[in-house]
Amino acid sequence: MMYLRGDLAGPGREETEVVEAACEASGVTFLCPDPGVLGPEPRSIAVATAVVTTLFDEHAETYAFARGSGVQVLLAALAAWLRQHPNHLSPVAAMVLCAPPLEGFAEPSGDLSALRVPTLVVTEAGDRARAAAEALQHRLPCAILVEEPFTRHGCVGASAAHLARAATWERATAFFSDASGTAFGQVRGPELEVGFHETRDLRFLPDVAAEAADVLVSAYGRLSHSRDTHIRRMVDHPGTLVWARSAGLLVGCSHIRADGKWGACGMVPEYRGYGIGFRLARLGLRQMQNQFVEVGRNTPHGLRLVLGCGFHPLHDESAVRTLLRSAVRREIEPLGVDALGFVYRRKREGGRDTGPLRLCLHRPSVRGRASVGAFARVGLPAGPPPDQLVPPQPHQGSG
Repeated sequence: MMYLRGDLAGPGREETEVVEAACEASGVTFLCPDPGVLGPEPRSIAVATAVVTTLFDEHAETYAFARGSGVQVLLAALAAWLRQHPNHLSPVAAMVLCAPPLEGFAEPSGDLSALRVPTLVVTEAGDRARAAAEALQHRLPCAILVEEPFTRHGCVGASAAHLARAATWERATAFFSDASGTAFGQVRGPELEVGFHETRDLRFLPDVAAEAADVLVSAYGRLSHSRDTHIRRMVDHPGTLVWARSAGLLVGCSHIRADGKWGACGMVPEYRGYGIGFRLARLGLRQMQNQFVEVGRNTPHGLRLVLGCGFHPLHDESAVRTLLRSAVRREIEPLGVDALGFVYRRKREGGRDTGPLRLCLHRPSVRGRASVGAFARVGLPAGPPPDQLVPPQPHQGSG
């Protein structure tokens, strides 16, 4: 389930809470990219389109729910994905488009009539809003138009808005069920228990630390650090270990250091594909908002995980250098920049090369944003497509 809210309000928005809670309760993977990359400005469209295109998975049906400027981004990304994969079916099984923008709606390149995806266009009250929604409906070949529930009932106030968003979501899930022919949101996958430990407590829980290390070694395979290295990193460095158990067995975990850097995140192979990584990442974000993570440029499932949880691709080389000098005490070799951010390589512990990496970060919501260090200096310059790196410019400074 991909949710694009298309504004700069934080995770406390009523609709976000409704959709995330419903997905978590039914075991549906919830993808919600940072709304900071979904703004209507032309300079951010390339970044937003690249982010959302990365979240599409041709091996699994995706249902999409977009509001406001998120509508524009979703359509642009879907059109771009279909151009890149001309012989594939749409990765989106059905989509709900709420309150498309009244002004500044940039037409995605390509013909919208090619987007033969079951679509529910939901309009707000008012002649202008309805006209914009009708215009969009007429351009999509498989779209129907309805009015948003709360506009008919005249709801006002926070609690009423929450109920209205819930009513819109209920209508969306009914539409998804009709489009798929199955009950959308049925509980699926293994029954899980999730929780977390402060890593300072792992000294007194050696079995838990050993279990977590075994999971990470299993997840990373030949690229993994040794079991003892994972244990040392968890026990010796302050932070949080979030975990998931099924029938008492630890099946996934994620280590987040106190400075916000992800240490490692992995699932045992038999439990992949159930969205466990997304659940762990969201649990970790509830404990600590400021986080950052290095992801392999050629690791699409890793990028999908962090971007789908609201992490933001970092484009600024100086911000990357500042964070990594503090976090890993390593210098980097710049490789270039594209729409999904700055690409570099560095040395791992033990001297091995990391291969091409990106740095992504998660920041607090705009309503309570606490900008710290490099977290405050992230820009959104548009870049070329992710497969077209622009060579780095000579770096000025002591790095």
